[in-house]
Amino acid sequence: MLGLIQKTGRLVFKWPHKWLDEVFGNSLNPLRHLGSLTIFFLWLVLVSGIWITIFFHTSVDGAYESVEYLSNDQWYLGGVMRSLHRYASDAAIVTLVLHLLKEFVFNRYRSARWFSWMTGVPLLWLIIPLGITGYWLVWDQLALYVALISSEMLDALPIFTDSMARNFLSVESLSNRFFTLMAFTHIIGLPIFLVFGIWLHVFRITRPIINPPRTIMAGALLSMLLLSLVYPALSQGKADPAAVPESLALDWYYLLVYPLMKTWPAGAVWLLLIAISLLLCLAPWLPPGRKPAVARIDLENCNGCERCVEDCPFGALEMAPRSDGQKYAAEAIVLTNLCLSCGICVGSCPTATPFRTRSVLSPGIDLPDQSVAMIRELVTDAAQGLKGKQRLLIFGCDSSTKLYDVNDAATAVIKLTCMAQLPPSFIDYILSRELADGVVLAGCANGDCQYRLGTQWTQQRIDRERDPRLRKRVDIEKLALLWTEPWSDFLNPGAAVTAFRNTLVAAKEPSVAPKGHKVLLRPVGVALAWSLFAFAAGVFTLWPPFSQLETGNAIISLTFSHASQRVKQCRRLSQKELNELPPNMRKPSDCPRERYPIKVSFRADNVLMYDQTLLPSGFWKDGESTVYNRIELAAGSHELFIGMSDSGRTEGFDFSNRTSVTLAQGQHLVVEFDHQQKTFVFK
Repeated sequence: MLGLIQKTGRLVFKWPHKWLDEVFGNSLNPLRHLGSLTIFFLWLVLVSGIWITIFFHTSVDGAYESVEYLSNDQWYLGGVMRSLHRYASDAAIVTLVLHLLKEFVFNRYRSARWFSWMTGVPLLWLIIPLGITGYWLVWDQLALYVALISSEMLDALPIFTDSMARNFLSVESLSNRFFTLMAFTHIIGLPIFLVFGIWLHVFRITRPIINPPRTIMAGALLSMLLLSLVYPALSQGKADPAAVPESLALDWYYLLVYPLMKTWPAGAVWLLLIAISLLLCLAPWLPPGRKPAVARIDLENCNGCERCVEDCPFGALEMAPRSDGQKYAAEAIVLTNLCLSCGICVGSCPTATPFRTRSVLSPGIDLPDQSVAMIRELVTDAAQGLKGKQRLLIFGCDSSTKLYDVNDAATAVIKLTCMAQLPPSFIDYILSRELADGVVLAGCANGDCQYRLGTQWTQQRIDRERDPRLRKRVDIEKLALLWTEPWSDFLNPGAAVTAFRNTLVAAKEPSVAPKGHKVLLRPVGVALAWSLFAFAAGVFTLWPPFSQLETGNAIISLTFSHASQRVKQCRRLSQKELNELPPNMRKPSDCPRERYPIKVSFRADNVLMYDQTLLPSGFWKDGESTVYNRIELAAGSHELFIGMSDSGRTEGFDFSNRTSVTLAQGQHLVVEFDHQQKTFVFK
């Protein structure tokens, strides 16, 4: 089942990958830089957020007014910065989710990669609260909705004794300190944890790519600026607790689960979020995978050159003092819990050469499951079976394009774990021994290697820029790399192989490789691609609109906290009883702490809308009972009744109130208990 899901996901990614490769070139394809693009968008959020903070007022009235000043009076810079802040935040969610999905469908989250996966999942749960607190600070109608629903979700947790949501039902219940707290949380508190989380996410990765190429950064920035100018982010009216707007332009990237609170209990929403989180966290072990044999060190052939340590993309190798008494100062050690058995270290070992015939071919480091000796044997056997002219040996990695359909009498395919597993000396060996007329290396596209750096290291070795280098005597014209950009113009690998074979006719015929006839169309494709991305980042911040209540309805909120009467009355202690108590516990009266539950009943037009018995808070059941409930009613005239008993009586009410009200569409009526007047109030 898992394999089918991943295969389907790879097919979904295939066509955007292919189209963007043709437009950008595979080294600049944004889909190959999703992780670093997410970090870049967070940089945009930081820079634009600093500008907004300069003008932001942390007060109930000043918050909305200061944001409106930026959007209207300073639209040419402040408004653009506000819009850039919002859309870059949404773009970060888009690239983050795509990055997570891509790592999953391409199976880059299991085995030793579990650490990066496990530290990446919390980043999603850090970025989302970061965006949610940002919406609170605007303090428009959307911010009020976000604050109210967020508080209702927090109230469902068995942490708070009073209802947080009650603080957002009236203007009087809010203070300026709330906005100071939210500003600190949004600007300082959560970003600190986010930066630490990003560092931890790449902690065990060698040479992590933090920033995408400059060309991609420029395109991403321009697309966000264009979106900010075309559809500037605007407030949705100053927050008014007394009114409920009929619809809101909800940011679905950050507030996707909020509409569920309209029909689901808060506990069910929490269960959904917890279940998703647990599933993501357990994914690297569901189902348990088979771990291939890790790289093995042969000290007799290891000279401590450190090339394998330098080339390992996952920090799975380190140097240690020599343990076998040889003259070399150090030896390589494999950290088995980090090794992915990719073989990149084998391709970097200078002793992994097929020319060794006087001794057993056992390099300083090797893979037990596919040793260098096994690869040489595969090459020899495959070469013996080749017939005809322009014989080709093709090396393909596990994740490269399928090449088995190009097998013929003059072509043989050898499969490797990673292309960087093949030492460059094998190319020299094949061509100098005339085992084939040409060699093709078919690895992952640039920037999208299954093992991060395999393609890059192979390219540098072939270009004689990195040890071990391809020897100068090797005719580079007899070597083709199927991950380089000119090959992307071919419809399939078979066509690319045929074109390369034609170039081996001893220069009798010109190469038939296409000449970049699509170059002129690339700027149009690049502009279209970034425009589509900007559209995707912005459309779900405005559409579809979300309706808080049905047309023609109003909302009534029952909200108050009340301490009921004690179950037992206080009893005055006798002198004898006082003498029997320790001196520090001698109180004149014994007052049991436990209180009665309160019973609350609410009717509209003699229809029972709410009827609950609420327990006192606290371990000793001696605290206040809290009522918080929102009821939707049709607009118009209604007879309302609310009653409460706090003395344990089974019939009747200790406090009650009945009134006639006329509700307007979208009105928000709050029902509270006035503890001084000992009565219910409707306001």
